[in-house]
Amino acid sequence: MDRIIPAATRLFAALGYDATTMGQIAEAADLDIETVMELAGSKRELYLAVMGRGYTSQKALLEHALARLDESGAPQLAASVHALVDDYLNFCLDNPDISALLMHRWLGDAADLQNLEQIYNEPLVHAVYSKFNSAAEAGLMDSEADVELCVRAIAWSVIIFVRYATMSTPLSSFSEGERSVDRFRVHLHRITTRMLGLAPPSATS
Repeated sequence: MDRIIPAATRLFAALGYDATTMGQIAEAADLDIETVMELAGSKRELYLAVMGRGYTSQKALLEHALARLDESGAPQLAASVHALVDDYLNFCLDNPDISALLMHRWLGDAADLQNLEQIYNEPLVHAVYSKFNSAAEAGLMDSEADVELCVRAIAWSVIIFVRYATMSTPLSSFSEGERSVDRFRVHLHRITTRMLGLAPPSATS
């Protein structure tokens, strides 16, 4: 499985579930199809294993980041929210296949495998905005902000940017390697501050 899961992840991320065959996965893993199916089961079972592994790694990251949220004051809360945003961006940059898998889903890939978002993604979103809602109710961020939409907008922005930034052939001249990542990071922090009504950056230093 140590060879099969990474190979399947790369192919599902590059081609989508629908366009990937078990033969391609076997070839990428340098195994025969019979061995792959014996160890991993069907393509459906393998896809669910890939999605489950991505969920588990994201869950660990967010649980750690949420545990570090400092609600002792507005500046402290703002600093820890920005740290969470940085952690999430860094995670997605380090694991671009996760963003690719999600974008394939948004485009209708693996449509016969329903409710995966409710199983894998929605619990993560709910955990973050529930914590942020508590902070808003405590007066540590804008109580009129639509916190759920803010959290989703941050996630959508990161996923789309990472998918674009890691393409082998960028669609425009915007891609500038690390410089584009630095630009996006600054932009992401600015929109996070404004959407959630966080204490300004000067107060978090």
